Parts: sequence; C-alpha cells; structure tokens
Amino acid sequence: MKTLVTGGTGFVGRRLLSKLPNPAVVTRNAARTRASLGDLVSDVLEVDLAARPVELDEQHGYGAIVNLMGESIAEGRWTDEKKKRIRDSRILGTRNLVDSLIRSGQLPEVFVSASAVGFYGDPGNEVVNEDDKAGEGFLPEVCQEWENEALRIADHGVRVVLVRIGIVLGKEGGALEKMLPLFRWGLGGKLGDGQQWMPWIHVEDLVDMIVWAMNTNDVSGPLNGVAPDPVRNVDFTRGLAEAVARPAFLPAPKFGLRLALGEFAESLFFSQRVVPDKALTRGFEFQFPDLDSALEEIVSD
Repeated sequence: MKTLVTGGTGFVGRRLLSKLPNPAVVTRNAARTRASLGDLVSDVLEVDLAARPVELDEQHGYGAIVNLMGESIAEGRWTDEKKKRIRDSRILGTRNLVDSLIRSGQLPEVFVSASAVGFYGDPGNEVVNEDDKAGEGFLPEVCQEWENEALRIADHGVRVVLVRIGIVLGKEGGALEKMLPLFRWGLGGKLGDGQQWMPWIHVEDLVDMIVWAMNTNDVSGPLNGVAPDPVRNVDFTRGLAEAVARPAFLPAPKFGLRLALGEFAESLFFSQRVVPDKALTRGFEFQFPDLDSALEEIVSD
C-alpha cells in the first residue's frame, strides 16, 4: 500500500518512514528533505500545507495517509505568534491536506492523523480512555479542531484514526533529548510536587501502533498513543535517575517554569492518567509496556 506522510522529518516521522515500503512525504523544502531522508522516501512533494493545498493527480494515488505535521509545542516561549503557529500548522495544515485529497478524487483507504493527549486537558487522578470528553483550554481546543479537520474525510468513506499521542520517549530526540543530559549531570528533578500523572510511550511502540492502525480495519476514531503504564512525575523522575545512576533532587518549581516558559509551563503540570484501552482490547502488543524497560533501552549504548 502506497503511503503519504506529513511530518516525515520529525522524531516520529523518520522512524515511521523506515518501516514503510517506498513512502512519499510532503515537505516545505524538497531539496533539504531529499538530502536528509535519502533512500527512506520514494517521492517528495513540496508545499507548505499550513498555507495552501498540495496538487494531487492520478499518479498520487495513496492507500494510506499518515498526518504527523505540527509545530513543536515544547520549543520556545508561548507568545501569541507561537500559539498561532501551533494552531495553523495542525488545523490549517490538516484542512488543506484533506481538501487536497477530496478535490483530487484520490481518496485513501485510511487516514491516520496525529492528535495529542492534550485533548483531555487536566483530569487529575481520573483514569482516562478514548471515550472521555475533551478538557478546557488552549491545547484541548487545538486538539478538538485538529481532529475535526481530519474527520471531514470520513464523510467520504475513508477510515480515520486519531492517534492521541502522549510523551514520546526514545534515543536522540523526543522528550528526553533535553532531559537526559541534565539527569546524567545529576541536575534532574521532579516538576513541582511530582504528583501529576504522565502518559508516555516509547517511540518504537508509537511507530508500531501507527502501522498497526493503518493495517487493522476495525480500528477507527480516537486511539490513545500511550503505554499501558502511566506514572506520576515523581516516579518518572526516580526511574530516569536510576537508569542513569545519578541522584535527582532538584525540583523545578511551577512559578520558575512559568517565568521561563510562559503559558506552556501550565501543560507540564497537567495530570493525565491516560490509558490505551482501544489498542489493548484490539490486540496491539507493546514492546515496552512499562517505564523501566523503556528507559533501560533508551539509556543503553
């Protein structure tokens, strides 16, 4: 099945491309993307989807679309301009991609679109699955609009899967890219009191889940892209410190992070006890179902 991927140069996207046969990608800079991805891709379509649709015709008939595009929420202070880029890259980008497919008449069998556990806001200690409602605030609103744009193509008979992704862990990128050096220097610590729940997933499991969702015909709608073992921040901190054999006793106070990061800091204290009910009930098998096994693989040489 021919696959078109957006966000293919990102931490998750590159790993996904390595598991797909001859995928194509949409990118804003074709030359740079070809140089970066090399033999991982068969075709590169150049367009800024946040600005306009992509031209598709008969030669661009894809059986599957995987939509991973989106401005990073964790890089840079959340100014009004930053928040606009977060929204536009997801909402306008997905809108233009869906419009391109509908106008071309080249509809895929399945459309797998990224979303985020930010959809749920801050439900505290409540266990959350795919049937739970959206939270309130900037991130939940963005996620709802993002998902609604993807769901428009379901009206044309396309199976749509919305992967609500948690904190992605892996080597050379993801959430640990900036955290690991600090912990290896003994400068790690919990966030605030550390009691907030963290929904995480190993990048290899996330990629496998996306491929599984593409190929499993009875999977549609929301799909929590998280491991079955959410942990509190204090336990995550302890586990990461033990994995690198260093102490971690420097807590990061909320007020300090708020000064440094602005509104984004609020999301770091969301308590999200999100579980992957749909993946588990449909038979998906995790390589790294618990935090210890995930961290052991990540910090190993």
